[in-house]
Amino acid sequence: MDAAVSEESARGRRMAFRIVITTTLNDNLFHAKLVPLVRARPDVELVIVTDCEGPPLDRVRWVWPRGVSRVCGRLGGRVLLLLREVLHPRTRLVMAYNIIPHGVFAVAAARLRGLPVYLHLIGGPGDVKFAHDPKVSDNRLVNRSRHPRRIERLAEWAAKRATRLFVPGLRTAAFLESLGYDRTRIVRLHSTIDPERFFPGAGERDLDVIVSAQLRERKRPLFTLDVLRRVRDARPNARFCWLGDGPLHDEFATALDRLGLRDAVTWTETDDVASYYRRARVFLLCSISEGLSLACMEAMACGAVPVTTDCGDMTEVVRDKITGALLPMDAAPEAFAREALDLLETPGLWSEESRAATEIIAREHGFNSATAKWRELLSELDDELPDAAKVNHR
Repeated sequence: MDAAVSEESARGRRMAFRIVITTTLNDNLFHAKLVPLVRARPDVELVIVTDCEGPPLDRVRWVWPRGVSRVCGRLGGRVLLLLREVLHPRTRLVMAYNIIPHGVFAVAAARLRGLPVYLHLIGGPGDVKFAHDPKVSDNRLVNRSRHPRRIERLAEWAAKRATRLFVPGLRTAAFLESLGYDRTRIVRLHSTIDPERFFPGAGERDLDVIVSAQLRERKRPLFTLDVLRRVRDARPNARFCWLGDGPLHDEFATALDRLGLRDAVTWTETDDVASYYRRARVFLLCSISEGLSLACMEAMACGAVPVTTDCGDMTEVVRDKITGALLPMDAAPEAFAREALDLLETPGLWSEESRAATEIIAREHGFNSATAKWRELLSELDDELPDAAKVNHR
């Protein structure tokens, strides 16, 4: 009996649809992106090459620099591990989230075996065009480089050689098409929301405004604090929450004190973001660049109403005056504060837009929609794989 089970298990491993992914994502993004993919088919097996071990997920194996590979450094170790996993005879697809550096490595490794490679543009247009203003990118290589145009050329090289490019929404798709990319290679699929983790609660909404953003220039944290100050000037008892930290930690801390917001803002880092979103009435996002904010989508699923910059693909979920407020890139802090105050001071308006925000996420951005799309894509890939990969799969 044990031998039969062992043989069946071995046969199952031989038949697995093995996908190698290289990336660096936080736990929430891993969950939002990988769970629908694993659920698409029972034969999917993911091998994730990253910095460290990630959260436990069914049919997901984490690979990170240890032992000999660690001698080559964090980046060099990951490149060696990626090559090893891509050259494994059962690997059928290579993927990367973010083009620099992961997409470049994924394309180069996949070409050694003629395997298809899927690149995910998490940051929207800023993943391929950033040399004009490196602040639109969170990438450390881009931010520290004296020659961002050279890195941009690498991103272009990888993007042009990818089998498919995954984008957050229609704007990024149109942007790529304007650069000459073939629209048949562009797939509109972004992070999706787990309805079992993100849903409205029955508890008190004791946070007037919540912000979930890293403290870096792209997110404009000091600008955002100015917005919060203006809200509190109008509502002296307003309570705020900021989830996140980052390179601008010291500047942010100084501004909290300078603006008199230290006692009004709960500032913390946590993976349990849903419990905070369920307490909030308004979600504030003042970024100068986005793909499609996962944090915004999670907050909307929990009933918070977004007030955001009209950048990237935010229009996919933030419909102005329907599911929230969408402001132009050059809007002043008082404009953001005014929209937040309208929601806070008009309960009927807030209730209507909160319900609409929750519904659009459940209807268009839940796990089921992404799982169905992955099932379709993997089925197409069965017919497109090179003969060598099909033989290895058998």
